[in-house]
Amino acid sequence: MASKGRLCVKGRYGISEFVHHPERLTDPMVRRNDRLTETTWDEALDLVASKLAGYPGDQIAVISSAKCTNEDNYIIQKFTRAVLGTNNIDHCARLCHAPSMTGLVQTFGSGAMTNSNNDIGDAACILAIGTNTTETHPIIGFTVKKAVRRGTKLIVANPREIHLVRFADIWLRQKPGTDVALLMGMMRVIVDEGLHDSAFIEERCENFDVFKESLKGFDLAFVEKVTGVSASQIAEAARMYAINHPAAILY
Repeated sequence: MASKGRLCVKGRYGISEFVHHPERLTDPMVRRNDRLTETTWDEALDLVASKLAGYPGDQIAVISSAKCTNEDNYIIQKFTRAVLGTNNIDHCARLCHAPSMTGLVQTFGSGAMTNSNNDIGDAACILAIGTNTTETHPIIGFTVKKAVRRGTKLIVANPREIHLVRFADIWLRQKPGTDVALLMGMMRVIVDEGLHDSAFIEERCENFDVFKESLKGFDLAFVEKVTGVSASQIAEAARMYAINHPAAILY
C-alpha cells in the first residue's frame, strides 16, 4: 500500500478547512443580469439540460479530470457519448502528460514511471524539478521528507518557494520556462567531469556521442544567463546528483 496506512494529509488536516471555508460554494450559482445568484439544484440542472439540448453533439465537448475515480470517468464518458451524442471528451492529463509520455517512451520504452513509489524512499539523492509534490501528491511528498530525514540529498528546482524547499540541500530557482537549459547545464557538468556511468551507457544507451554534441552550447556561463541560477549552484547540484547513488528524479 503506497500510504503505508497513513492518511493523506489533505484528509487528515484539510477536511475542516475546506468544508467550512467561507469562500466554499454550498449552492449552485446562475448568472442573471450579469450577476451570479444562488439557485436550487433542480433549477440549475434543468437549466444545464435545456442549454445542452440546444446544441448538436458535434458542437459539444466535455472535459473530465484525471483526478476523478475510474467509476466517475466511466459515467462521464457514457453520458457524453450515449446522451449528448459526441465523442468529444478529453481531460487535462492527456495534454500536460503527452509530451513527457512521448519522451519516456522514446527513452525508456514505457510512458510510465520507471520505479515504484517505495524506491523513492531508498534513493540517496532526489531531484525534484517543476513539481510541487507535497500539494499534488502528499503521500509521495511524505516519502521524500522521510528520506531526507534519514540522510537523502534533496535538490529542488522550482521558481516558486514550495514546501519542499525547507528540506532541500540545494534550491535552484530557475526562471519559468528554463528547465531544459538548467538540465542541459547539469548534464554538461556531469559529462565534462566524467561523473557519468560509462559502463551503463556502453551497455544500455545509443548515440551517446550525439548527446555529448548537443551539450556543447550549454556552458555554465550561458546557462546561468538563461536560467538566472548561478554557475556554482548548477555545478554543485550536478555533482551532488551524479555521485550519490541511487538517485531519483521527480517532475
